[in-house]
Amino acid sequence: MNFLVRLYALSFFYVTVTSPHIVSHAFQDNNNRLQDINKTIVVDQSGKGNFKTIQSAIDSVPSGNDHWIKIYVREGIYNEKVVIPRDKPKIQMEGNKASETIIQFNEGGEAVTGATFRVLAEYFVAINITFKNTCNQEKPMTPFGEIKIAPAVALVADKAAFFGCGFYSVQDTIGDVLGRHYFEKCHIKGAIDFIWGKGQSIYQSCVIDILGVIKTAKEEQVNRGRLIGGFITAQGRETEQEPNGFVFNECSIIGVGKAFLGRAYRNYSRVIFFNTYMADVIVPQGWDPWSFRGKEDKFTYAEVNCSGPGAKKEKRVTWEKNLSTRDVSYFTNPKTFLDKDGWIRTLPPHPFSFHPPSFDLDENSFG
Repeated sequence: MNFLVRLYALSFFYVTVTSPHIVSHAFQDNNNRLQDINKTIVVDQSGKGNFKTIQSAIDSVPSGNDHWIKIYVREGIYNEKVVIPRDKPKIQMEGNKASETIIQFNEGGEAVTGATFRVLAEYFVAINITFKNTCNQEKPMTPFGEIKIAPAVALVADKAAFFGCGFYSVQDTIGDVLGRHYFEKCHIKGAIDFIWGKGQSIYQSCVIDILGVIKTAKEEQVNRGRLIGGFITAQGRETEQEPNGFVFNECSIIGVGKAFLGRAYRNYSRVIFFNTYMADVIVPQGWDPWSFRGKEDKFTYAEVNCSGPGAKKEKRVTWEKNLSTRDVSYFTNPKTFLDKDGWIRTLPPHPFSFHPPSFDLDENSFG
């Protein structure tokens, strides 16, 4: 991910198709502030729609579009690399089921331009779609040296939301690079830095699925498959003033491998887990300072009211933060952390619950 240094300076697997963790949604418009879909474009590989490829449907959206356009993608595996250009905002892309509507591509080496699906435009919504990068074979205990950077998606724009989607790769699965983003009931699989960047994002009711990695194939034989720890997050907040960070609310962390909850990708890295179940897949220390050892007091790493065998804190790093009830309420509520300017309220009809989490905990119980 060294490319990110350059990006900032400019101002800027194969996996199983059907997953029990992906949820399809029924839609109901009960908010008259939501904006209606102005036009629907159908993508169908058999030729029974408006276009056969997703990129051709996106290309048909006029530059400077200012009305919501839905691209409905019928079931199928779409082997294509897709880009939503910066001048084509307000696209909602919807599949029937995430297990049936899959966008995949095989490319490794670049953490943004190598993504299967790249979003450069504001106001993007995806519903019931799976995004894959098949560069690395998705399997337990992959030798570390054989893994390539291979993002499934790269978000380099503000105001994006994903509902009931799947994200599958091994390294750098979700490039949550820049902007405010919301994920609900999604399934995210990876082994190394598989949610990374300096995005300002909430992951609500998502399944985080950890793959195992080993150092070498020889070590697998000698140590009988002993796993080394990957990293779920690599968050890149650079200054104390920046509002970004990753928040996981009411999620489940499962898998076949071990991983740290996160490593510091920049000086003021911020990641919070709240009301999250953790299976026995978390490295006991929990967090890693990476290249910022000695600056741990600048990080905001916190676990609040989490459960499961992986949530035990006896061996956690001593510099994990204790957050107040007020802080937890602020970060876990989309209205305060993501939507101060009301952008979420302008999305088209969608399954966004948009309710602050309910908890009744004494402030001293956080830690």
